[in-house]
Amino acid sequence: MKNTDGITKRWVDGEDDRALLAAKVPLSTRASTDLFLDGLWELVASRRRTKFVGFGVFEWHPWRNRLPTGRVVKAWRLSFKPSKYARRYKGRAGK
Repeated sequence: MKNTDGITKRWVDGEDDRALLAAKVPLSTRASTDLFLDGLWELVASRRRTKFVGFGVFEWHPWRNRLPTGRVVKAWRLSFKPSKYARRYKGRAGK
């Protein structure tokens, strides 16, 4: 678990979508929701393609654009592509 001693502001109901996520998952607590989001962030932040079967894929792509001043900016963007089978997926691997 991460050291959060210096953090003084915590999320409250109605302020953050974590409350919506916790409401959708029966028997979840704030701690379990935070652990899930921490784990998801570590996977996504690893810069590798992160695939969840039946849900979708998180992937980093190079991005470049030109500012109105003419300067070219290069960065990375995170994209998410939902699975086309997300509605039908029931958690089983195969039939």
